[in-house]
Amino acid sequence: MARSIAAVEISPEARMLRSFFGEKPKLAARLPKGDSLLTTALGYGEAFTVGGTRPLVGPGLIVGRRGEWGHRSSARIALDDVVTMVRWTSVELPPRPTLPEPPASVRAIVIDPKLGIVEEEVIAAHVPAAERLLGGAHDWHIRLPSGDFLLSAKTDRNYRWWVRLYGEVKLIGRCVIVGHDDETDYFADATVRLDQLRKWVDFRGPDDKSWVRYSDRHVTAASAEAE
Repeated sequence: MARSIAAVEISPEARMLRSFFGEKPKLAARLPKGDSLLTTALGYGEAFTVGGTRPLVGPGLIVGRRGEWGHRSSARIALDDVVTMVRWTSVELPPRPTLPEPPASVRAIVIDPKLGIVEEEVIAAHVPAAERLLGGAHDWHIRLPSGDFLLSAKTDRNYRWWVRLYGEVKLIGRCVIVGHDDETDYFADATVRLDQLRKWVDFRGPDDKSWVRYSDRHVTAASAEAE
């Protein structure tokens, strides 16, 4: 912006003031003798102050009182007085906040109804790592009461291994639970406790007539091995 102060001739109509700025101007300050200082709402760059106003970015225009039909009269303040009141400055672009680095790894929980497991795994803190643990691309995800996210694997229509969580949420196939940092949007350690989660996981396979608790399935498997 050229640092200059000059008197200009301009039509008093409101649309011509808009044309001068390229957009509808805003009232920045009221000056003595009823004059008004108009500017646009630019965020940063070369700026000026008039008589102690806040820094104003971009061009400014001093006009007189608003009259009939919204037309402005000529400014009454003298050009020499304006020159003594103006100080040049600038407004810097505020620095972008620096986000912390994502964690190198996070604690996840994998649930597999076919294998009958609910186990902890340590994975890299990103979606591809979670999908590798799933065994493929995830189909969709839900948020659990703990605040963690559960990612569900894509399966075909013939797959008949089911998971049920908390007696309500029913899913097909392998699932992975990861934590989530709401401030950074990064993966985080899963907050749900493994021992508590296992109490609320049920499985159902193609040969099961009803849901089988995780604990019951493991007791049955252990008894079979003992025999």
